[in-house]
Amino acid sequence: MKSYGFTLIELVLALTVISILGLISYPSYNEHLLRTRRVYMTMALLDLASSLEIYYASNHTYDGATLEDLLSNRTQSKNHYCLELTTKDDLYTLKATPIGNQKKDLICQTLSLDQDGNKSASGNADIAKCWL
Repeated sequence: MKSYGFTLIELVLALTVISILGLISYPSYNEHLLRTRRVYMTMALLDLASSLEIYYASNHTYDGATLEDLLSNRTQSKNHYCLELTTKDDLYTLKATPIGNQKKDLICQTLSLDQDGNKSASGNADIAKCWL
C-alpha cells in the first residue's frame, strides 16, 4: 500500500522557508507603504495649492481660506498626515506632519509647500526624493 502525503520533516522545511521569505519581505512592504502614503500626500498638497490659487484669484488674498473649504475627497492620506494651512495676505504655507505609523518615515518627515512653489522636507533626505 502506497502512502500519499507529507512527512513531518517536509512540512517543517516548507514552513521554515515561508517564514524566512516573510521576514525578508515584510520590511520592504512597510517601506513601500511609507513611500506610497508620502506620494499621496505630496499630490494632495499640490492639489490644495491649486485650490488656494483659485481662491486667491477670486478674493485677491489668501486670508480667510481654510482647509475645510479647500479639502477634497481626493486627500487619501489624511489618516497618515496632519495638514496645516497658514495664510497672511498674499502668502501661504501648507504643512503635512506625519502621524501614526507614518511617523516611521524618517527620510522626509514634515512636508511643506508655499505660494511660490517652494517645496521642503524636515527630514535628512534630498527634497527631490521626498517630492517625486
